[in-house]
Amino acid sequence: MKTILEDNTDFNVKLEPSDWRFSASIVGLLEYFKCIYPLETSYKVEDEYILYNSELITKENYLKFVEKKYGENLHHKYVELNLEHYNQDNNENDNAYIIKSINEKLSGNTIMKKVFKKIKFDGTNKDEILSLIDKHREELILETFRNKTDMYKNYCNPNQLFNESQKYCRLVGYCIDAPKKGKSTGFGFNMSSFVGQDIQEFDFIPFAFLNDRESLFINDNYEINRLISTKEVFQKKIKDDIEKLEQENKYRGIKYSLFKGIMESSDFIEYDVEVIVKDRDKDYFETLYIRKQSIDILKKINNGKIDYNALCFSYKINDNYYIDIYKKVMECILNNTLLDEIIDLLLKDKKNYYTVYQLININDLIRGEKIMDDKMRKKIHGCANEVRKKIPENKLESYRQKLTSSIIFKDYDRVCQILLQLSSYSDVYFSFADELFMDFEQNKDIAYTFINALGKSNKFNENTNEQN
Repeated sequence: MKTILEDNTDFNVKLEPSDWRFSASIVGLLEYFKCIYPLETSYKVEDEYILYNSELITKENYLKFVEKKYGENLHHKYVELNLEHYNQDNNENDNAYIIKSINEKLSGNTIMKKVFKKIKFDGTNKDEILSLIDKHREELILETFRNKTDMYKNYCNPNQLFNESQKYCRLVGYCIDAPKKGKSTGFGFNMSSFVGQDIQEFDFIPFAFLNDRESLFINDNYEINRLISTKEVFQKKIKDDIEKLEQENKYRGIKYSLFKGIMESSDFIEYDVEVIVKDRDKDYFETLYIRKQSIDILKKINNGKIDYNALCFSYKINDNYYIDIYKKVMECILNNTLLDEIIDLLLKDKKNYYTVYQLININDLIRGEKIMDDKMRKKIHGCANEVRKKIPENKLESYRQKLTSSIIFKDYDRVCQILLQLSSYSDVYFSFADELFMDFEQNKDIAYTFINALGKSNKFNENTNEQN
């Protein structure tokens, strides 16, 4: 919420994190102030609000901040930095690459084409290009920033940048084409009944998000300093993860870093928190609620030595459809729903034994760890091992397929019948089966564990929870 202060001689605006838009504006504003006005006398941070002077927000300083923050991601800045390092005495191949990359940026978007027209860098006209950049710097920053799909345009209507507060919000998903749709927004087609909220400070929202194909803002607004520190901690985790994954030639989205941070850090997020997600391919914001119950499960996954990295893959359904297993698992944890659908999908193929083993352990955490204790696991794996020793491989696979089909189709009576048949055929007493016969659905993870154990690879070590 924004309040104009009339009696305060030092500051004239008070901004409070009343919802995520104001929280993100505060984070972006504070980055702006620290960059442009490093002395803290220009603003004041309290636990529940910030104070500042509106005169400190100017178009000129805003664009300076944009250039400092985004650097080489702005076309003209990339050209400028590469021209400054260009040397005709360098290796010929290196220079050829630099010249090619600079010329690509000189025609990289509409404003670059307009300013540089048909000018191309040939190794000798460095000063001419730098002079044009200096002359048109503000225009180059403004047009590139507001129209680039991973910058302002991803979050706000690019035509609303620097507009004063207005009736309709400038954020995508909130913005309305008033001349065409204004009447339909109000109750009974009465425009006077519509209540909107917009402030000029919403222009600082893009700076609060951490960018990727999906951008995230963690609205940890317990107090203002938490908003700032949470972003800084998360930013460092993302950087560390990216560096590590690049060494392994892997890519995982920003949500991987978010959940990994919760699992591995005791002080990252410890209570219910709202996470705002903005996907570049969507023209609206999404809200992800991470509850304390889900946070506790995520921390137990790490403490329980569950290999969550084994879940980081996409499962092929057909040539045009893949399921992101890691994403599906995290959605289930956040919504406190069981992983049965994913387990059913992967249980069909015994080569997925290791992955299914991790999923069953996570399922048990979601259920509250009421069924699958170490004693029960030993019982189940002991019985499965005995069966595998006593019956031929073809019969074992046949029984496993029958059990798998029955449990996928939720024919639980049939599962129990097959278990009795298998026990009789193999002459092995299934000491775990009593719980299934009493309440199958509540004890379903027992059946999953047994079916999965029948297809266990000999390379799997139950004690170390690792696959060699």
